[in-house]
Amino acid sequence: MDASQYPVAAKMKLGNKRPQGEDKISDKLAALQFYQLAIPAPKPPKGSFDEAAAARGQAIFNGKANCSACHVPPLFAEPGLNTHKPEEIGIDDFQSSRSPDKTYVTQGLKGIWIRKRGFYHDGRFATLMDVVNHYDSFKKLNLTDTEKKDLVEYMKSL
Repeated sequence: MDASQYPVAAKMKLGNKRPQGEDKISDKLAALQFYQLAIPAPKPPKGSFDEAAAARGQAIFNGKANCSACHVPPLFAEPGLNTHKPEEIGIDDFQSSRSPDKTYVTQGLKGIWIRKRGFYHDGRFATLMDVVNHYDSFKKLNLTDTEKKDLVEYMKSL
């Protein structure tokens, strides 16, 4: 364990606690991930989003905003190596500096409507609109207020 990166854990000797001997976990991880990905996301309740706006938002998600480059349908997550450095997504490294590779994982958007408080890795954005405004500014997307609202309605429909 890197004591400079994890000083409290190092002081308390909370490093790698793997028991010596046979690894009874690793060969089960692929099946566990498959199972997790097979669980369907909950569907949004009828009337919880504007269907016409969501349809327009889908075009923006896949087109002008290019959200689908990282949030790839049908899971709306990033396949393969789904991590990004803080500077690639326009935020600080407060959370990523705690991970071994110092990156953030692209989260899936299916069922994001169910989330009630805080979006992003650490809840720094109170609403989906705050997330959209962040990327509009950071990526210089020049979305109109209507496009932003439509994009939020689309995400609420996932």
